[in-house]
Amino acid sequence: MTTKKKVSKRQIPKMSVEHKTMRVEEILDNEGYIEKVRIDGGYLAGTEGERLTFDDVIFKDVSFSGSDLPGAEFVDVVFDTCDFSNVNFQGAVFHRCELLNSKLTGADFANAKVGHTLFKECDGRYSNFSFSGMKQVEFDECNLTDGDIYESAFTNVQFKICKLDNINFTETDLNGVDLSNSTYDRIEVTLTKIAGCIVSKDQAIGFARVLGLSVKEE
Repeated sequence: MTTKKKVSKRQIPKMSVEHKTMRVEEILDNEGYIEKVRIDGGYLAGTEGERLTFDDVIFKDVSFSGSDLPGAEFVDVVFDTCDFSNVNFQGAVFHRCELLNSKLTGADFANAKVGHTLFKECDGRYSNFSFSGMKQVEFDECNLTDGDIYESAFTNVQFKICKLDNINFTETDLNGVDLSNSTYDRIEVTLTKIAGCIVSKDQAIGFARVLGLSVKEE
């Protein structure tokens, strides 16, 4: 009798029942550690020299656009309708987070550690997740066109109804990754890393061409 391998589920953020209200301008007055607060609106201008940690925090309509937040840590954090355009998140940590209806255009997550995190209805065009480690991560109805996920480590990463045109998966092992209900005209992959990738019939024809096969039309 064959035993099916149990696939663990993504953990949702562990949030407090109540959160204090904080203005975004007050964040830098808390010695880099912010917990159990809700922040509505405003602009967070993080700088290269600051190391910020957020624990059990809700961000709503907050702009991080162009900020430098390398190495920042986000644990049990919900981002709702936030703007992360061109943010530097290199080496950042996201654990049990949700990014909902947010703008990630050009955001740099290189070398980030992303675990048990949901990206839902986000615009991630030109975003960069190269050399990142992702475990139990869901991209749900996201636009990742022209994104870069070069040489990243995947463990139970899901793409659900995403736009993946021109995305770069070079040197990323796609074994077990299901792309079948996402759309793309062209993606970049490493031929030795696509075994076990799940694709639709039409997508399989595209992969066959990548492998150098000539597909005969009926």
